[in-house]
Amino acid sequence: MIRRLYIKRMEVYFIIILGLLPLLFDNILFHHIMVIAGIYAIAALGLSLFMGYAGQISIGHSAFFGIGGYSMAVLTVKYGVSSFFSLVAACFITGLAAFLVGKPVLKLREYFLALATIGLVRIFQVMVTEVSGLTGGIAGIYDIPWFSVFGFRFDTLLKQFYLVWIILYVLFMFSRNLVHSKYGRASIVVAANEDISKTIGINPASLKLKIFILSAVYAGLAGGLFASVLTSVSPGSFGLDMSMILVMMVIIGGIGSLSGSVAGAVLLTCLINFISECRQFSLSIFGIILILFLIFLPEGIFRGIGLRWIEIVRTYADDNWRKKLDR
Repeated sequence: MIRRLYIKRMEVYFIIILGLLPLLFDNILFHHIMVIAGIYAIAALGLSLFMGYAGQISIGHSAFFGIGGYSMAVLTVKYGVSSFFSLVAACFITGLAAFLVGKPVLKLREYFLALATIGLVRIFQVMVTEVSGLTGGIAGIYDIPWFSVFGFRFDTLLKQFYLVWIILYVLFMFSRNLVHSKYGRASIVVAANEDISKTIGINPASLKLKIFILSAVYAGLAGGLFASVLTSVSPGSFGLDMSMILVMMVIIGGIGSLSGSVAGAVLLTCLINFISECRQFSLSIFGIILILFLIFLPEGIFRGIGLRWIEIVRTYADDNWRKKLDR
């Protein structure tokens, strides 16, 4: 009971701080970084469900991110559909693509599944490059309209900040409730042992497919917002490097930690902006950071720091007791 009250109080504090943050730091670059961080966090949140709770590996979520982005771009620019309905359609199209891909691919396990998802990224890039009449080829699609709802346009970074982070908060609460539901508990059993899950009436193939589709819809939603914020999409924006960054966000935040995936997204987005002048070495830098986290904080940011703090407190308390006993 006390823990729940503490969590709710912290959530209220977080919402207040988040709401005041763009007003306290009236800086265009800061607003842009936080908008992009929120978009990445939506995709990382979905990937965290798939990797952390379903226990599967995917290095191809940038393909779903791109499907959402291109669906948004094609529907708004080529066909003149409103941005709101285009975003809804982008989520539906991404979910359908995940269903068609997931049926055969999710029969694989572990490293074979990871390799198959890597192939999805390459297939997606080839398709959007070759179908140039619809997707613009290598150049991509430009002049994507700002996202709008019933005539209200999110045409400033401040508006986009609140739009993205409100959507992220809603998805975070939904994901947390899902994790604590019977489906979340079943997915944890499947991640631990698929054979045992079958003996207690769980269908692991169906459950993995559902979580895969849900995580892809998250990525598609993020891709649609990404397209409307940057007002352009191109094949190079949705490559393997983006998939690796999304996986790193989940690992750095802590596999199985929803709040950690959001923190990992913010941290890596800030880092990407910081090393933008050394883009040719970005993957090497990210690799080094990932190795350091796996060595020193394998549990992720929040859990890792919490455990290290507990160790320090215990060590300090033990030393004090030893000194008292020696006296």
